[in-house]
Amino acid sequence: MLTANLVVAATWILVLAGVAFVFARLRRRRTHIGAAAAGAVYEMLNQDKRNAIETIVEEKAAEADPERADGDLPRLEQPRQ
Repeated sequence: MLTANLVVAATWILVLAGVAFVFARLRRRRTHIGAAAAGAVYEMLNQDKRNAIETIVEEKAAEADPERADGDLPRLEQPRQ
């Protein structure tokens, strides 16, 4: 009888831990804005700010391209994420 109760208790603990793990993973995934939200923010900006953002994005893309970028080789082999 005691063994059966321990098995049931252990099963419930595992189920609850699994549910908590799934909810934690789902919560971590929602940290980034979606494409629609990024587009909406982009449309609200004036032309000067749009040009500045495009320049920043192009510079980051150039940093991530090891064939075209100049600089520190170890940093270029492992670009920022």
